[in-house]
Amino acid sequence: MSKTDQSIGQEQDILIWEGLQTFRELPDWMTAARDPNRICAALSQAIPEFLSGELVLHECDSSNVRYKSENWSGFYELTISKPGESSTSTINLQGILSAPDVNSSRPLLVEHALGSEEWHAFIPALNLELWTKKPEAVLSALEMLTDPEQSRQYLMSRIRTGSPAYQDLQIQTCHPKVVRYKPGSRCTIVYQLDYPPGADVDDRWPELVVAKTYRKEKGQNAYESMRAFWDTALSSSTLVKIAEPLAYDAEMKVMIQGPIRQEMTLKELTVMAVKAGTVEAFDELTEEMRKTARGLAELHKSGTELGTLYGWEDDEEQTRESIEHLSVSIPQLAAAGIPFVERLSSLEASSEPDPRVPSHGTFRPAQVLMYQGEIGFIDFDSCCKAEPAKDLGLFLCAFLRAGMATVNFDEIEVTSQPLDDAARLARFERLIDVSEKFLVEYERCHMPVNRQRVALFEALELFILILHAWTKIKVRELNDIMFVLEHFLPAYKILNLK
Repeated sequence: MSKTDQSIGQEQDILIWEGLQTFRELPDWMTAARDPNRICAALSQAIPEFLSGELVLHECDSSNVRYKSENWSGFYELTISKPGESSTSTINLQGILSAPDVNSSRPLLVEHALGSEEWHAFIPALNLELWTKKPEAVLSALEMLTDPEQSRQYLMSRIRTGSPAYQDLQIQTCHPKVVRYKPGSRCTIVYQLDYPPGADVDDRWPELVVAKTYRKEKGQNAYESMRAFWDTALSSSTLVKIAEPLAYDAEMKVMIQGPIRQEMTLKELTVMAVKAGTVEAFDELTEEMRKTARGLAELHKSGTELGTLYGWEDDEEQTRESIEHLSVSIPQLAAAGIPFVERLSSLEASSEPDPRVPSHGTFRPAQVLMYQGEIGFIDFDSCCKAEPAKDLGLFLCAFLRAGMATVNFDEIEVTSQPLDDAARLARFERLIDVSEKFLVEYERCHMPVNRQRVALFEALELFILILHAWTKIKVRELNDIMFVLEHFLPAYKILNLK
């Protein structure tokens, strides 16, 4: 390539990066709808019960915000009390946030008493329409699964039918605990099981089982994929543990599985290592990453037959659709994001993919459980056959995200100490070194992989995280992800920015 061509290429790369700066900062009207202080101030000045002093508003927390149908929907929990009383209660609301031009002339509206089923409001200061939160209507099995007696009967019946090895199972009591819940999407419940006194348990029956209920058909894919993996040598692997699939209820969309023990996740260990910053902490992290590489190689080599095929074009199409969908409400995002996706796709088209292997599909450090020196993999909802770079790129992207976080996220406390750019860059380089050791270990156990394609999948996943910061209004995380992307792209020669 001539110097002129190199100069033109660099100018194009710089223009692409300048376009990506459009994503760097969320609009003020979006951040307002996620800022507890601004939400409290707006509601205090709009809702009659707070204006009159009948009720005192203490806190306002928002959660599960998602961009759907040209606006953002989410849930809002208000902590309130009566004047002079120390005890508090909560009111749960659901709301829709729209771009300012959609409701620019709409006045303040508050209907019915706060806390009643009929309560409804529109708050112009937030561009936010609110209702009293409705009971869960999508996950039809949730009420039954969280009731101790109903779930006891259900689990016993389903496990007996789904797993012949447990056809004599007798559950005396079960104790459900919701460990993960996304309203209207999915829920994970862990059950501690008690058996009748004197029952011939013989260590065959599990002390714990896990039930997952879904909105769509992912449970079917999870169960069938786990069953296929369980029927291979993976069920007795010394490198990685996977849960035994026990049953699937297609009508209720419930998947039941055995337990995977955990003391912590690899994601939590990553955060702990960067907070400690010591050589010993990073040595421990590196060793667990190497174990994970060996476990992933074992899964990729298992020869498991999976029906769903997945490729770069699937991720690319979904990314383009996300940009176009967001652009309905924020038009400038299309021109800012599409050139970058096209740059990645051009590089992808010039590289050769490795053969497809049985893959996890959504492999992240949060899906790696650590227990007494062993590791286990969970969450097989998106299993597919894909090139190794799919799992590797997504995993390393999520690893960087966890390690580079400067704000708390996903209920994990990260740090309260701000980092300057030099300290952040030093942390980035240290994590890249651990990533390299992970890849070297994977290649040692499996086979060489196309490193360029791993980097391309990783770059695309980093951009998807930026899109998620917009679709889920993740105000505090956006700066961290942009920092990672800015240093990742030139380091792996995806964009020439110097």
